[in-house]
Amino acid sequence: REEPTAPMSRADDERPPKRRRVLSDAEDEPTRELQRDPLDIRGSLLELHQNMPSFSDVCVVVEGSKSSQEFACIGAVLASASRPLAAMLYGESSRMVTPSAGSSRPRLVLRGTEPWCFDLLLRYVHGLQVALDVDMALTLYHAADYYEVLPLRDGCCAFLLDAVDQANCISLLCRSQTVGCEPLETRCVELLAYDHLAAVSKRDCAFASLDPRLLERVLRRDTLVCATEEETVLALLRWYDDADLPAAGSTSHATSQSSDDRPPPSEERYGWLLRLLRHVRWNLLPPASHQALIGRFARLRTPMLDGSPSASAGLQEHASPRAEPPPRRRR
Repeated sequence: REEPTAPMSRADDERPPKRRRVLSDAEDEPTRELQRDPLDIRGSLLELHQNMPSFSDVCVVVEGSKSSQEFACIGAVLASASRPLAAMLYGESSRMVTPSAGSSRPRLVLRGTEPWCFDLLLRYVHGLQVALDVDMALTLYHAADYYEVLPLRDGCCAFLLDAVDQANCISLLCRSQTVGCEPLETRCVELLAYDHLAAVSKRDCAFASLDPRLLERVLRRDTLVCATEEETVLALLRWYDDADLPAAGSTSHATSQSSDDRPPPSEERYGWLLRLLRHVRWNLLPPASHQALIGRFARLRTPMLDGSPSASAGLQEHASPRAEPPPRRRR
């Protein structure tokens, strides 16, 4: 028999319905990620740089070629920007750090870096602007590459690439090999190859110092661009003799007395000249220009007596058109 149910009270009748659970899973809950503004971070780095004597915990002694200088530094800031410096300060190379004695800070000695260069690197790490010229950028590139401060290295490289022109191409090419800047070396070689070999030979006072192996590499390129083949030959003669030569097409071939008074180039350089002349497209030269160059060869200073049959014959042999000329260069 069913039990009688108690009647619902008025309070139970007015109870609000149970709310539905909208957020059932934890991943559905609203979240927000906050990140410190980069300008604020840079401001903190600037403040650390301005108050370096108070915050520094290591003394970096930079010994250059002619001078040395001590820099109060914050080890953690250096380590965050440079993997090699992090290893020297806190890693496997930390034995390079001299422990502190009394109130003095630990000391890290860096050799092979100029003090002014490390000062610029330190300023860059702390968010300060660094003004550059070509000489500074080359040295700073080498230091930034060594300490693996890669944004600074790449910034110096970009500045140097924009600075290449006909007047400094060879000097920058030589220095790019010294500091190991491959993009700069490539840019200089490209400038030589694309219609600027003759112009560089006239404007860059360092053209005669160009490595003949690299010059041969440029001459052998089928993509070498030149206005006339005579300009290419005159550029080779400027490289060999480092003398002021008249422009292509000029009827005057007189050389200065100061040029005649100088000792002739070495036998090695003369041998390289003969080797480089093999890459000239002699078939592209008009007969008049070809004969004028042969006459110039006869008066060229060589390790042998000027005008000797062996010297003149050797140059004329290498200035003879080949039966099958190399592909025509672009003009």
